[in-house]
Amino acid sequence: MKNFYNPAFIAETNNIESTMLHRRQWVGMENAPNTSVVSFNMPMKFLGKEHGVGMIVTNEKVGLFSNTYTMGQYAYKFKFKNNKYLHIGLQAGLMNIDFNASEIHIPDSDYHDPNDPAKPTGGGDKTIDAGLGVAWITPKYYVGLSATHLWDPVFELDDNHSGYIARTYYLMGGYNIALGNPLIELQPSAFFKTDAVTYQVDVTAKVEYNKTFNGGISWRKDEGFVFLLGVKIRNIDAGYSYDLSTSALTKVSNGSHELFLRYSIPIEKKKQPGASKSIRIL
Repeated sequence: MKNFYNPAFIAETNNIESTMLHRRQWVGMENAPNTSVVSFNMPMKFLGKEHGVGMIVTNEKVGLFSNTYTMGQYAYKFKFKNNKYLHIGLQAGLMNIDFNASEIHIPDSDYHDPNDPAKPTGGGDKTIDAGLGVAWITPKYYVGLSATHLWDPVFELDDNHSGYIARTYYLMGGYNIALGNPLIELQPSAFFKTDAVTYQVDVTAKVEYNKTFNGGISWRKDEGFVFLLGVKIRNIDAGYSYDLSTSALTKVSNGSHELFLRYSIPIEKKKQPGASKSIRIL
């Protein structure tokens, strides 16, 4: 789901695509993150140029926060020879930050004050957000660079407490390698994420069989491994992944689970061999 990180990846195919993703992170830990994403995008032609339009809605629960991000996405597509494309993408929309201050736990002791002024009392805020990206897409490989939360959007919890979401940068790329067996394709990829303070690195090796079944493994620096399984049946693409942590999180978590489902509708139907038009069928 590359358009989650980079809006330039919408309309990557000649299909109308609707995608759903759900992730349960660090299962077993109280108030652990849960994320659900719904995305829709499609290519279109306007004034002789190729474009992509779409929308992505993200709902996440992290601790006492319950946030919803609704973003419109747009990409302008420059076409080169041999089906190579340069996409320039933009997204913008509304972030709804909800904070359940009533669930803040203050221990009952002489050393804790339930009316501590450092305790937020508000419930959240709304703010505008935006991101942009660029992607180079070919039949064999892709690479993309993007930035989200462009102006470090600030949200108010109450009159005395506020927070912000740091600008985040992403770099990703992948390659399709044909092996000796024409039914098997190796698909290595890499992913880098940073907010200029911390960073995350993923390296993935995935194998696809007969354009139908796929599986692989990712290595995530300082965190562990991710195991991937997927299947494509006609217009449906489904997948599951499991994160196995090798860090201290194993003491409190049983890992993370992620489910993925995409439904694609080709815009242009392929002609069947021997088919011909008839004036009797309009």
